[in-house]
Amino acid sequence: MKYTIFGCITKYGVEQIKPFVESIERSGFKGDKVMLVYEITQDTIDYLKSKGWILFGSELQQHIILQRFRDVYSLLENYETDVVIWCDVKDIVFQNDPSEWLNKNMKKDILSFAESVKFKDEEWAKVNAGTTFPMEWNWLQHEEIYCAGTIVAKKEALRGLFLSIYRWSLQTNNPQQLADQAAYNILIHLHQFKDKVQFVKQQEGFASQLHLKYNFKTPELCTEKFANVDEEGWVTNDKGELYSIVHQYDRNENLKQIIESRYK
Repeated sequence: MKYTIFGCITKYGVEQIKPFVESIERSGFKGDKVMLVYEITQDTIDYLKSKGWILFGSELQQHIILQRFRDVYSLLENYETDVVIWCDVKDIVFQNDPSEWLNKNMKKDILSFAESVKFKDEEWAKVNAGTTFPMEWNWLQHEEIYCAGTIVAKKEALRGLFLSIYRWSLQTNNPQQLADQAAYNILIHLHQFKDKVQFVKQQEGFASQLHLKYNFKTPELCTEKFANVDEEGWVTNDKGELYSIVHQYDRNENLKQIIESRYK
């Protein structure tokens, strides 16, 4: 099974992406590392190439949050891989080789990773999803949020999903809101995708989403326990297992400093 980590950046410098890049290098991951890049400096290009990244450049014609789905759909048509590990860059680090967890636990074509709260209980989600897709909100509000910044999928399944996210995001009731995460969450519950999706809880140990741990004022509304963070900034589930992916670590300034210093 060939795994590929896939990211996307614009206008980021070396220091902004170093924790992401260095953590993957230390994780032991042996697959390809691909970055879709827009408007970055030559220093950043040279740094990524020196770390073994394959780069694809593109010109921004829309907001990056939207256009990246279109561009990845097109790029993957001729890129050979079995499974794509799609993730944000600026606020993610890897604590171990993600392919080891996936080899043991990946059962379906698309893996969606929980944020551990329902739409109706998260203020940003109520505005973002509730105003962009009001018809679907009637049922979506009762569903758990799954993160569009960490997705694992077989290549063709991801292409179909990303094309759908892109098209849905162009046709919302509130163009002032970027609707990628709302569209993603609607799609994974629709008939054409739902049977292909493996809904993964945080406590299963692959991806931790930390923004609610540090910012959510009513944790009793969450659907499961938050991840554990020790004094050295390592993140584990309740079994003491290191998460492969730590997302949104920058929501806590102390943790951000610990992690950034680890990968200098």
